[in-house]
Amino acid sequence: MEKAKITILLAAYKGGEYVGAQIDSILAQDCRDWQLILSDDGEDTVPVLERYAAAHPDRIRHIRSGQRFGSAQKHFMYLLTHFGQETPYVMFSDQDDVWHPDKVRKTLAVMQAAEDDPSEPVLVHTDLRVVDGNLQEIAPGFLAFSKIDGKRLAFHELLVQNVVTGCTVMINHALAELAARAGEVPQMMMHDWWLALIAAAFGKVAFLPEATIDYRQHGKNQVGAKNAGSLAYLKSRLNGTYIRAMRDETAAQAAAFRKVYADRLSPEQEKLCRVMAGFAGHGKLRRLRTLGRYHLWKNTLPRKIGQMIYW
Repeated sequence: MEKAKITILLAAYKGGEYVGAQIDSILAQDCRDWQLILSDDGEDTVPVLERYAAAHPDRIRHIRSGQRFGSAQKHFMYLLTHFGQETPYVMFSDQDDVWHPDKVRKTLAVMQAAEDDPSEPVLVHTDLRVVDGNLQEIAPGFLAFSKIDGKRLAFHELLVQNVVTGCTVMINHALAELAARAGEVPQMMMHDWWLALIAAAFGKVAFLPEATIDYRQHGKNQVGAKNAGSLAYLKSRLNGTYIRAMRDETAAQAAAFRKVYADRLSPEQEKLCRVMAGFAGHGKLRRLRTLGRYHLWKNTLPRKIGQMIYW
């Protein structure tokens, strides 16, 4: 393979229906300084990936790990650990989206503007255009559709709510090294959330406020876009069982992050992780005071109400 500046990691699972269109959109990028690593979790995707790798051996490699990962988070972290340090930058690709032709070039420009020191971990994320299975537009912007503020990138904000979508992300080599250091972390909720926490804690996160991909929504999506203005969504934000489960998973992730990066966290960051990790063990009034004192609120009123009632 040619020496490239960017490694694109594509993790596939039963993606035969859409993955070809996604790879075609990567091949159509107006920036050509990349290599593509294709990895399958078995099933119908394998022949498609093999065909593309054979047709483009100078820039596409098909990896067969022999493992069954069971989740996108585990699959991507495996790829990042084993192949994410070959180039200065890494991007992540889902199997069913379509990248806009200028995605790589525009994301790289933001990365290079933000990266003052190559030893500082940096992450760049963007918005997405939400489309249906036939690429018909549902919403011009995922973040507005989901009522998520893509600029909420401070460490304390990211501890309680992820605003980064992995299939839009580029990270630099310093961040890839720190992420690989974590290894297998059962408490990691999603790879994009974990990467954003690393960048916010030890470097910086930059946001490009425009859609760079068509984010395809269909019945097989593991994680999809949700209309945050719908009644069904508002009801889900006030579902006590769901909210408490998310609270406990978020607390466990904070505890794991504190353990993995204990030697790098500042005293303030260490305290934030410790406070978040022990949150559920306190009484109701103390939990409410903690939310206010450490500014651990999610964005939007329904999400905050859910925290006040059930956290």
